[in-house]
Amino acid sequence: MSHYFSRVRLLASLRQDDWLRGLVRHGEPYRDHALIWRLFPGDGMARDFLFRRLEDERSFYVVSARPPQPDSGLFQIQCKPYAPQLEQGEWLRFDLRANPTISLRQTDGRSRRHDVLMHAKHGVPVEQRERLRQVLDAAGRDWLLSRAERWGMVIQEGSVLQDGYRQHRLRRKGSNIEYSSLDYQGMAQVSDPQRLRQALLEGVGHSKGFGCGLLMVRRV
Repeated sequence: MSHYFSRVRLLASLRQDDWLRGLVRHGEPYRDHALIWRLFPGDGMARDFLFRRLEDERSFYVVSARPPQPDSGLFQIQCKPYAPQLEQGEWLRFDLRANPTISLRQTDGRSRRHDVLMHAKHGVPVEQRERLRQVLDAAGRDWLLSRAERWGMVIQEGSVLQDGYRQHRLRRKGSNIEYSSLDYQGMAQVSDPQRLRQALLEGVGHSKGFGCGLLMVRRV
């Protein structure tokens, strides 16, 4: 069964739309989350899409199990069927915005997710800027490399670029939500076509509802 890959551009202006102005008060991640939900109506349905906001802040890539539905001129939508065909051993360029976390056991015996970079930062003096940069780069890279095999690919370590680290805070249904995002690019070889196809369609990592986890690839 095919999915759909869409490029979506917001046409409405924040100044012109009361609903959009209201969303902004909750923070950009919640605004994006609510905007993309508008394209997939259905009360009580589980989220069946992934998205990533682009640099112009008005455009999004979306991978979905259903085609997005036009919403009263709010968006311009370009949509096409998406059924990745992959072969073991072929080389790909990949692009990913991820929420890199590590699960640590607390004193009460429960596990809690922590930001990988902030966890690695502990114990490194802030004034040692070069060492701190190296520690953070290594933590982000190791998180990616340690998970790539379960996504069906082997990443060429020396090709990995990472930037755009951001911490996000928003309020949703009376609760505070905090998460981080980090952008990755690089080269990888397909090790398991079925696993990689699943990762492309279903996403990887956490915070998928807030614009993380959409893995994109193209052949070299």
